[in-house]
Amino acid sequence: MANPNPAEVAQLAVAGVQFEDWESVWVQHRWSDGWPLFRFTAAENVTMPVSWVGLQFKPGDACTILLGGQLAITGIILTRQTAYDANNHMVELSGAGRTWAASTSSVDARQANFDDMPLQAIADKVYGKFGVSVLPIGTVDSTPFQKCQAQPGELLFDFVDKLARQRGATLGSDELGNMLLIGDHTGTVTQDLVEGQNILKMQCVISNEMMATVYNALGQAANAETLSASSAAQMSADVASGSYKGYSKFIQTVLEHPAMSPSEVMARAYYEAQFRDGTQIRANVTVQGWLRDGVSLWRCGDDVNVTSPSAMLLFVMKIQTVTFQQDNQSGTTTVLELVMPWMLSDKQFSALDNPANAPSAPPAATASDLPFSPPDDL
Repeated sequence: MANPNPAEVAQLAVAGVQFEDWESVWVQHRWSDGWPLFRFTAAENVTMPVSWVGLQFKPGDACTILLGGQLAITGIILTRQTAYDANNHMVELSGAGRTWAASTSSVDARQANFDDMPLQAIADKVYGKFGVSVLPIGTVDSTPFQKCQAQPGELLFDFVDKLARQRGATLGSDELGNMLLIGDHTGTVTQDLVEGQNILKMQCVISNEMMATVYNALGQAANAETLSASSAAQMSADVASGSYKGYSKFIQTVLEHPAMSPSEVMARAYYEAQFRDGTQIRANVTVQGWLRDGVSLWRCGDDVNVTSPSAMLLFVMKIQTVTFQQDNQSGTTTVLELVMPWMLSDKQFSALDNPANAPSAPPAATASDLPFSPPDDL
């Protein structure tokens, strides 16, 4: 039997024990979520060879995963499933990156007051208790939250995520066990993806289902000393869509956390517009192998230049999710979930820079004082 290609070998190691004879491999990096995920299956015959005995990994075990010799996840096994009959044995191991344990923990009620702290400091404080670093990507709004308390039992990810949205940032994670605060940044184009060359498969959805003509946010200030009672109770901001061509009514987003100024309500409205307008284009691109250049794993957060006339994609997109796969039917592949760069605050490219090629644009950066009226042809 030929030796396996080192670039296509998946290794899972627990306490110095390493296993790589997998029936199937599924590893997913998720840049704008709280933790990466993995799932491995191994099949053996009834003779129970030595390799099977070595596979006594169980939930709660810390692990590391290498794909093609590159670190893919530092994590923890959460589930083990075993199935067998007279002729076959099968085991499936699944789990998450190490940020899962922190993100699904509750904020310490004894330290739930974060008044006058900026977002980065709050995230550092709550995640630092679990030994997890929070890395900024680009520029993260450093305006302090004048009044900020966690709710009893509130999970770390939910608490920081709602604050991040109010500061125009996205809470995410990486494969190394760090949390990310994704603010305005400039991405790097690392690869060309070209139809008929290195794109094996493409599924692209262009949709207006989550878009609106204008996005509205409502907020109420908590103990606002600088605002009148009516102003504090009725703060509102509108942001117009950057590319929606139809007409729809306002989408009202009630702030998840009390605001202290109209600018905070505006930032939350813009974040909603940026996210919802960004759903207009989503492409899943399958490529061969796990290493984009023969050396490096595909990475979330990278930009790629997409040339696919069939899908009407002729511009730069951003990798939001990377799924590494391997099985006997499909071989070794990577699926890249691509979105418009500005959906994740990437200023490297926007449709406004290249309107001839890009069918969508970032939302307007300023407030709209419209009352919108339906077009005459509706």
